[in-house]
Amino acid sequence: MPTRKPTALIERHETAAESAIREGKDAALRPVHKLTTYPPAQLKGHKIAQKTWRRLMRLYGELEAEIVTRMDVDMLVDYCMLSEQVQELDEMRRSAVKVWETLNRALENYDGNEKYRYQLAINVGNALNDMVKFDGRADRKRDLLFKLRQSLYITPRARAGSIPNQKKPEEPTDPLEQMLDNVIEFVNHGSGQ
Repeated sequence: MPTRKPTALIERHETAAESAIREGKDAALRPVHKLTTYPPAQLKGHKIAQKTWRRLMRLYGELEAEIVTRMDVDMLVDYCMLSEQVQELDEMRRSAVKVWETLNRALENYDGNEKYRYQLAINVGNALNDMVKFDGRADRKRDLLFKLRQSLYITPRARAGSIPNQKKPEEPTDPLEQMLDNVIEFVNHGSGQ
C-alpha cells in the first residue's frame, strides 16, 4: 500500500466530511513539539551533518505545508549522517587517486630491480582497487540518499506530484470594460436611491 501524502499536499477535491476525517487523522499523528533548526544530539561532533540539518530545516521552514514532523527526526538524522559519509568517502577517494598517481608515476619511471618493479606494480593495482571500492561505496550511499530525498520531498519528481496547481492570476480589467459594466449596472439597478 502506498504511503499517504501529507494533507497540505493533497490537491483532489474532498467533501467537508472527508477533509475533516483526514485532518483529524493527521492531527492525531502530529507531535506537539515542532522541529527546530538546532541539530539534535545525535549529530553532535558531525559538522557536515549539522550543516545539512540546518539547511533542511530552513528549507522546510519556507514551506507552508508541514512535510516533516518530530516523528521524522530519525530519518532526517540518517539523511544528514549519510550526507557527511558521502563527503568523507569523496575525500578518501581523492586521497586514493593521489596515491595511485604517485605509485603509477614511480612505476613508469622505474628502471631498477625487477622484483621491486613487480611489487610496485602490485601496489599500483591495489591503489586502483581502493579507488573502485570507494566508488562502489559512494554510489550505494548516494542511492540511499536519493531514496531518502524522495521520502522527504526534496527531489523535483517527489514534489511534482504533490504541489497543488497554482491559481491563474486574474486578468486586469480594461478601463473601458469597467466603465461599460458601471453603465450597465446603473441602467439595470438604477442610481442606487
